[in-house]
Amino acid sequence: MRLVAATLLGSVAVAVAGCGADAGADDGPERTTTIEHRFGSTTIEGTPTRIVAAGSQWLDALLEFGVQPVAYLSAGDRGDDRGLYPWESSLAESAVELDRAVLGQLGAPLPVEEIAAQKPDLILGSFVAGQSDFDRISKIAPTVGEIGDAQVDSWEEQVTVLGRILGEQDRAEEIIATTNDEIDGLAARLPGLKGKTAVLSQFVFKTNQLVVVADPKDGASQTFARLGMTVPQRLVDEAGATGGRLLLSPERVDALTADLVVMLPNGGTRDDLMKLPGFATLPSVGSGGLAVEDYPTVVGFNTPSSASLRYSLGRITPQLEAIGR
Repeated sequence: MRLVAATLLGSVAVAVAGCGADAGADDGPERTTTIEHRFGSTTIEGTPTRIVAAGSQWLDALLEFGVQPVAYLSAGDRGDDRGLYPWESSLAESAVELDRAVLGQLGAPLPVEEIAAQKPDLILGSFVAGQSDFDRISKIAPTVGEIGDAQVDSWEEQVTVLGRILGEQDRAEEIIATTNDEIDGLAARLPGLKGKTAVLSQFVFKTNQLVVVADPKDGASQTFARLGMTVPQRLVDEAGATGGRLLLSPERVDALTADLVVMLPNGGTRDDLMKLPGFATLPSVGSGGLAVEDYPTVVGFNTPSSASLRYSLGRITPQLEAIGR
């Protein structure tokens, strides 16, 4: 289920049961690494050098390790002319962008022929449409799909798994520690964040729908949790078995009652949001805790990586300071 990564919180989907990540590797040039993931298990021989990254989280993780993929899918039309987010500028010019149509069509299969043409020895997929798509892709090369059963994988878990695949476990620990130290430093500087509530959301003007992340275990929620913040319990309870994303009518602006609201006006502006009944009187508006942001900033939280979090946290620091001092 490529789901939220392609649509940015844009649909509620039934959660797919998946396996946790469990990678085992032998030392030496002939080592093997076995990864358990949503679509089964994958064994990788040696250290791959021609990697396709079908998803921004995997792409970001590779770049953190200093590894350049041969092909990628990331931002598509929402990014720059190469389909990249602002924090992905270190991607080599030689990397091939795969067909962007996959990002714009829910359930569209990955482009098998394009991927095969790159002669990869590893495929990392956040945009795998389902088991049949995985089965097709995995015939090309060893393929690792989404790791967990949440709608968005934990970025730490992805970095850990990639560190095992690359034989760079120490570097993986360094990446995770460095980024989390920065987040912890922000929390220490703003102790008032502890116990506050946070909501990541978008309003889709084209469909007149409000979409809210309501799963505290989702990768999109974990950064706020590390800052000491929580998803409002009423949203967690309401989400139930919907997969952790609520799709609501405009009349449910009350769902945004939280100390911090990070909001994408998808197809509109801040002024358009303020015209929604009840929006202007939300607590975050009066307290300075409302961050109306662009697509990259919100997706940086929604499908997080170490690089995207540094970018997005930098963008909403004024709001965090307003409610956290």
